[in-house]
Amino acid sequence: MFKIRNILILIILFSLSCKEEFNLETKDYQELMVFEGFITNDSGPYSIKVSKTSTINKPTKIPFTNCEVIIYDDKGYSEVLTEKEPGSYITKENGIQGTVGNKYKISILTPENNKYETEFQEMLEPVGIDSLYANLEYHEIVNDPVDLPGYQFYISTETAQKDSSYFLWDLTETYEYTADFTLFAMLTQYGTIYCATDTIGCPDFSPYYTCWRTAPVKNVFTAETATLTIPKIKNKKLNFIGTNSRRLSVMYSLLLKQYTINKEAHLFWKAFEDQISDENVLFVTQPSNIKSNITNPDNPDETIFGYFTVASVRTKRIFAANPHEDISYEKCYVLLEWKDLHRPLPWYFVLNDDGTMGIIEYDCLDCRSHGGKLEKPDFWIN
Repeated sequence: MFKIRNILILIILFSLSCKEEFNLETKDYQELMVFEGFITNDSGPYSIKVSKTSTINKPTKIPFTNCEVIIYDDKGYSEVLTEKEPGSYITKENGIQGTVGNKYKISILTPENNKYETEFQEMLEPVGIDSLYANLEYHEIVNDPVDLPGYQFYISTETAQKDSSYFLWDLTETYEYTADFTLFAMLTQYGTIYCATDTIGCPDFSPYYTCWRTAPVKNVFTAETATLTIPKIKNKKLNFIGTNSRRLSVMYSLLLKQYTINKEAHLFWKAFEDQISDENVLFVTQPSNIKSNITNPDNPDETIFGYFTVASVRTKRIFAANPHEDISYEKCYVLLEWKDLHRPLPWYFVLNDDGTMGIIEYDCLDCRSHGGKLEKPDFWIN
């Protein structure tokens, strides 16, 4: 399912600004309800997250616990979700199943008996993915005379059955990378050990050299065919990955989920997509058109953030190898001078290109220090 992650926090920040810097110390702050949830034709379980906004100077979501959360379909079936983690309500493994053509709604009752709900929304017929591909391109970088090479990803859909079709794309990246350095020598209380020859005295870092990291791509991507002669999205730009990142150092993979959504959901996600830029979030235009489909029937004027999206989905994965361009990213700092250095032993040394040695930290020899895991994903191709 689509992971909204931290974008609702950005929505909150956006809506509290009006193209001017707001006062982070404001005392007029009001807690607001935040809802996140998807149901698709993928097998469950599905989740609904309920939270409240925190103070503006520390913008986080506070989980809202002990709510009664129910998903209904228009065939008379409903399921009460279980709170697995604070504020996160989950359907059963064999519970309600999203089915194309059916309609779905949610109802949330808080411990204070405040009720929130949506109208029924139909799960539309999914549109297929024609192609997902990457082009090696060179992007201009501000204040840099040299363009940055990297992969620009694109999506093209199949031709939709309806003239007016609406899309939302969710991306998850996985990439293989290595530790910044390999161990050349160590200085211990017994003297210097050279790992090429004195392997018994050196720890084996080889199991921690290669990692894979999976993370969501935070951008939001939407499109519609309502204004097109043929209802087909062609060559829609997605994310760009430059060679200034370890992501392209070995192998990169992108998992795309293409959601077919209704017009109202598209208006919500398109409005948010339009808000995302390199601009400081403290100086953005108020998104008056970002409106939740969740309401409080007893207080229709209550401001609510988030959206319950009913969508059909198609999925595709692509791999992109090292582009054979210069991969340059910030690595661990190497200390070149240590004559008068006072620090606990052992010291870890790497061999520099000029034949000298430099000192590095232990973490520089362990790929896990960059957030990855040692287990190769089942879908990996090499």
